[in-house]
Amino acid sequence: MSETLDWPTVKTKLRWKQGEHVVAIAPTGAGKTTLFTELMPYRAANLFFGTKLADPMYNHMLRNMGYTRVEHMSEIRPWHKNKILLWPRKGKSIRETMQIQHDRFDEALNAIATDEQPWTLWLDEAKYAAENLGLKMPITYCVEQLRSIGGTVVCGAQRPAFVPQSVLSNASHAFLWKTTHRDDAIKLSDMGGIDARAIRDEALTLDAHEMLYIKTRGTQSQVIRTEVKKGT
Repeated sequence: MSETLDWPTVKTKLRWKQGEHVVAIAPTGAGKTTLFTELMPYRAANLFFGTKLADPMYNHMLRNMGYTRVEHMSEIRPWHKNKILLWPRKGKSIRETMQIQHDRFDEALNAIATDEQPWTLWLDEAKYAAENLGLKMPITYCVEQLRSIGGTVVCGAQRPAFVPQSVLSNASHAFLWKTTHRDDAIKLSDMGGIDARAIRDEALTLDAHEMLYIKTRGTQSQVIRTEVKKGT
């Protein structure tokens, strides 16, 4: 049901418009981080939520991709507004760290929702932000309401079952790595315009770093089998 193409060719076919949401579902180490760094240059006004205490991807963004680290939305200035890593420092305890993250990210989501400029919001750990930090409501609002003004949300997760339903149902583009969990096929059915069972069956045959690129919008879905390698 899919065609197999290398990643450089897929990039020439990628028609990702501002206002179209993206979901990337991959187990740890499969290549989601590499994919994100490949996709970031496609968008302007990027705001990435840094949820981890340390991550090589964050360092790469700061050193090599022109991102600026801020801990609070008030630090953003017009001259570096296009590439922002919102990465709050940890607190003195787990509870305090999570409260700081909640407050900073909630403020950012509200700012995005009221800004005239359409942002591209990157949530590498969508489940953590939505459930653990209690941000499901504002994330859902941004996913469902900001498309009309060009707002774009990019969500990453380790399994389809971990992704909020509104994210899957509103995604125009999806990247799916191998999954063997039976309930993930049910969750994939939340994504409109695809044959969820057929997608899951093919996902079972993927190698460790292979993925399916699924374009869900249009007259019919498009499915491409590809692989993003480090250094592409």
